[in-house]
Amino acid sequence: MERITGPHHGFYIASYACETGESGERFLGYSKICRRRPESYWDANCLVKLCGTRLHGDEEQALAEAEAQAREQLPALARDPEATLH
Repeated sequence: MERITGPHHGFYIASYACETGESGERFLGYSKICRRRPESYWDANCLVKLCGTRLHGDEEQALAEAEAQAREQLPALARDPEATLH
């Protein structure tokens, strides 16, 4: 499962959740912060890549955690001229 949101402070967040573990009953989220809206998580040309910190019982929870981590980084990126100039 993947989701693209934004713009947030001028950036887009591409998030992805995948099954993990032997039984595949748990999910881990990943996110990327991008200057431009990507077509998909996999095609995202990103500034930052993040990984969730814990496993979740469903994909939505894993996506939410990964997106929240990315949102926490956005104010600092928005203040960084190198991140916003391209």
